[in-house]
Amino acid sequence: MSQQPLATDVVPAPEINLRQIVGLQAHLQFMEGGSSSRLVTVSCTTIKADRNELTLEIAGSAPLPVLDGAVVLDITLETALLQCYTTVRAVHGRLVKLRTPARPHIVQRRRFQRVPLFLSVTLRPEAAGEIPSQLINLSLDGAACVMVEPLPPGTSLVINLAATGLHPPTVTASVMRCTPTPNQLWVMGLQFLSLTPDQRLYLGKYLSSCQSDPTE
Repeated sequence: MSQQPLATDVVPAPEINLRQIVGLQAHLQFMEGGSSSRLVTVSCTTIKADRNELTLEIAGSAPLPVLDGAVVLDITLETALLQCYTTVRAVHGRLVKLRTPARPHIVQRRRFQRVPLFLSVTLRPEAAGEIPSQLINLSLDGAACVMVEPLPPGTSLVINLAATGLHPPTVTASVMRCTPTPNQLWVMGLQFLSLTPDQRLYLGKYLSSCQSDPTE
């Protein structure tokens, strides 16, 4: 399994108080069945963390990693992404125990500048209909949208970015955070999961044009 970071701004993590990651939503990547044929990403919650072991609860009926299999654990902190490259120590039902890596990495998640935009988009969570939303900023790694009702972190959805001219217009994303506002709306932070090279190229040009033309 390729274990490349999600961005190039990667530095060894400073001393981290592992208790700060307990209770946080995360994503676990691994080869399904331990084979090299299909890389899967599943949502999980950090239940326990100490110097020797990280305990996760895998969401729903998502696939489980195999014993001693290599995994990548992504945990979103306030200003960065913590990535742990490690192996599975034990699997008990939906609980997965990982070996705490000696050197976690911090991926700075503001490598791609967020460009303020105000566009109408639609979101389609799994097993639900389309939900109208207002996109308020956009970058190559994600977006922020204003919602009437919250969606929990870890929710997978499809965002339709047809308003930008993107083709194909839909992108799979995951809810990383959902924050209430004083006017009883919710601001939801999304991480893109499925941008193709052509989509990434188009959005890069689109965002550059928005930055150079304030009327855009």
